[in-house]
Amino acid sequence: MINIVSNKGFNENELIAFSKKIGYRLPNDFIEFLRHHNGGYVKNSISTYYKNGKQKFILTSMFGLGSDDDLINQFETYKNRIPNTCIPIGRDVGGNLVCLNLSEGKYGIVYFWDHEEELKYEERKISINDLYFIGETFKEFLDSIESDNIKESEEVGYKVKKVWVDPDFLKQLENNSDK
Repeated sequence: MINIVSNKGFNENELIAFSKKIGYRLPNDFIEFLRHHNGGYVKNSISTYYKNGKQKFILTSMFGLGSDDDLINQFETYKNRIPNTCIPIGRDVGGNLVCLNLSEGKYGIVYFWDHEEELKYEERKISINDLYFIGETFKEFLDSIESDNIKESEEVGYKVKKVWVDPDFLKQLENNSDK
């Protein structure tokens, strides 16, 4: 289940304008999510995509309408970088995207776009087959999200062996701690 701090100010007219701009009707499950949350900041939530087996990623935001991470702005930013049948709907901690496919044959399927692999392709040459599957529907994607409340010190096999602090930085810290 997604742990989200929802954006305020959903506007039905912005939804209609966005659909016209992209040239596709959005899936009902995604529309309902927008009406209820309008995107937002995601906390302690992980999901899975499939690339040589299961791969986990930390979800940090979902895009809404009329918000800081606005769907229209994100669409404009990535329209020549992701397949033209997809829209970016969310972001992970590393700047990768969660994408929603809107083509007729794969309508509503959610994919993971790894920005590190973008350099392999010429502009507008990336295809849907170059993204990684997350879920058959937006609802399936939401249902797959797990809570990530594990502290680093509780992770299996995690142990701090050595820490190095720049001596100049340490002096700054020590001087500021007196204030």
